[in-house]
Amino acid sequence: MVQYLADIKDALWSVAKGMRVTIRHIYKKPVTLQYPDERQVMPERFRGFVHNDMTKCDSCNICAKLCPVDCIYIESVGKAKDRMMTRYAIDYNKCIWCSLCTENCHTGSITMSHDYDHAVYDRKSLVYEFMDPTEQLIPCHRQTRIDMGWWVEPKEEKPAGKASDDKGEES
Repeated sequence: MVQYLADIKDALWSVAKGMRVTIRHIYKKPVTLQYPDERQVMPERFRGFVHNDMTKCDSCNICAKLCPVDCIYIESVGKAKDRMMTRYAIDYNKCIWCSLCTENCHTGSITMSHDYDHAVYDRKSLVYEFMDPTEQLIPCHRQTRIDMGWWVEPKEEKPAGKASDDKGEES
């Protein structure tokens, strides 16, 4: 009989400990986000999916050569001023998000986006073609792009002090 009462006391003590933990967390803000309705805000240097701005890319192949897993595919036809890009693709099945391609792109066309949710059912869908095969070829030489009206000047980055001043004014 003594063991029975000791077991009841232990059970009640366990329930009280569990309820104490539960009650402590009732008034705290929930940590879980209701994905996909609520999106987490990613930090500025977040390494999301790679994005290539085709208007800036000059098909120099530096990104493809530096990629440690060979997940960037670039094809072009012609030489020098007549070179035209025919394909730019990234295989996200292989990509390790090392950011070597973005750090070494001299035109600034490759950036790491804040996208992180490209869920697919088929692995072939993770090979992203950045060029539409039905469109015309993209000129690679800078002067050719300027002549054709394709050239986009790289954006100047704001100094860190300016960005904080702008945020203060908007509030």
